[in-house]
Amino acid sequence: MIWAIILLLLPLLALLIKPVFYKQDVQVVSQSEENLRLYQERCTELASTDLDDETRTALQLELDREFLASEAAEQQLEGDASSKSRWVLSLSLFVAAIAATLLLYQTWGASNELRATELLRKSSTAELSVLENQELVQRLEMAADNHPQEVEWKYLRGRLLNASGDFAQAADVFADILVALPEEAKVDRATTMTMLAQARFFAADQKADEQNYQLVQQALEIMPDNRQAMGLAGIFAFELQYYQQAIAHWRSLWMGLPAGQEAAYLEQGIRRAAAKLEEQGEQADLSFLQRAEIKVLVDISEAAKQAANSTDAVFVLARAASGPKVPLAAQKMTVADLPQVVTLSDAQAMMAGMSISNYEQLTLVARLSKSGNPIAQPGDWQIEKSPVSNAESELVKLVISEQVN
Repeated sequence: MIWAIILLLLPLLALLIKPVFYKQDVQVVSQSEENLRLYQERCTELASTDLDDETRTALQLELDREFLASEAAEQQLEGDASSKSRWVLSLSLFVAAIAATLLLYQTWGASNELRATELLRKSSTAELSVLENQELVQRLEMAADNHPQEVEWKYLRGRLLNASGDFAQAADVFADILVALPEEAKVDRATTMTMLAQARFFAADQKADEQNYQLVQQALEIMPDNRQAMGLAGIFAFELQYYQQAIAHWRSLWMGLPAGQEAAYLEQGIRRAAAKLEEQGEQADLSFLQRAEIKVLVDISEAAKQAANSTDAVFVLARAASGPKVPLAAQKMTVADLPQVVTLSDAQAMMAGMSISNYEQLTLVARLSKSGNPIAQPGDWQIEKSPVSNAESELVKLVISEQVN
């Protein structure tokens, strides 16, 4: 940025320096007139003396030389002073131009946004200091004020305020964003509604109210798979004693989670809501908490075994019979391990929302990979079985017997 400014100011520097070298002659009359007056007086005095002609001529010649010498010296002195003053003036104007350019850039340029972006980039790789965090909040506020049509700056500021615990101010920011967003920006509106409901909830010391519950429900109508909205909706419903609704919200969230600590915590909340319902004389269906699993007996045909090494990899996986081809569960072994019974379950889900429980009909695959790559390659051997119910209770047998061409 500095080099760009310098390059832009070089023509200005040339323009300011030009008068130093290319200047018009200026007559300095004050000292020159005084020299001329003294010269004339001395000439008059010399003419009135009674000296002989030869002496008078020699003295007149000396006066002429002195006058010419004084004039030359005066002109040299004035020229040097003028040149020096011009240099000072030119450099002063150049420095002033640089300072004014930098000041205007700081006021109207993108330096604030660049610094904010730099701090945001740093925060993604390292924790900001307290001063840096305060600076980032201030710079995001300035960016939002400077670019009111770009809601991204407001959104980033709201997220940062939320993360720093300033929930009330964060709620104000998200409320402003929601007003500014057009109706057709549905995804952005749903995300903002969720962030607004969360900020208001924490600003109210984690007390739920009908307004926030309705707000997060609106977000779910737009984005049914919004995990954050699902969790908040369950919390709000539970706090408002809508236990059936809380279970319904949390069920959708729980079904999309792989087995793990997060799913275990959520299951505790679901069971608490069910217990509250029982206290009111109602029953909750918690059968969905029984995670789906399928037992598979994997074996290999004689032909495939003859073409394989004992150390070749064998992959067993389940995927949706109709839908994405991403594995919902998978296990790996070697030819030497066969035959073997394996269990495919939700605990092996590779990503949220992609588990056996989410798809009623499955395709089961057992593949012998010569390359060690789980994706089928020419020369591999495999077997597929489809459709298989995700509630299948009987042992499913897969015998690797078909070569991949």
